Amino acid sequence: MPKPATNGAASEATRPFTLRLAARDIEQLQARAHIVSGTVTAVARELIVTALAGGDSRTMAERLMQIERRLAAIEGSAREIAVTAERTEAVVAELCVKFDALLTALCAGGTAS
Repeated sequence: MPKPATNGAASEATRPFTLRLAARDIEQLQARAHIVSGTVTAVARELIVTALAGGDSRTMAERLMQIERRLAAIEGSAREIAVTAERTEAVVAELCVKFDALLTALCAGGTAS
């Protein structure tokens, strides 16, 4: 009885597939698996499925450009958020100083009565 797929297509059955690769190719798969914290089998499966889905060089280049644009936009947003956080931190520090001064003045005024 076939097992259900674990790559998101639960309705499709999977079958084992054996593949022979040169030692250097296996080392590259192992290195990539280490980088993404995955298994060699999962990385190989993803590469094969991507290629079968039409992952030609042009499509991959376009996808990488799209990802790069998104990262640039996110980087810009992150910089804006960092600036806003710094300004907020400065305002909060200023308010704390004023609050401490007010508290000190109120405490000093209360003991003089």
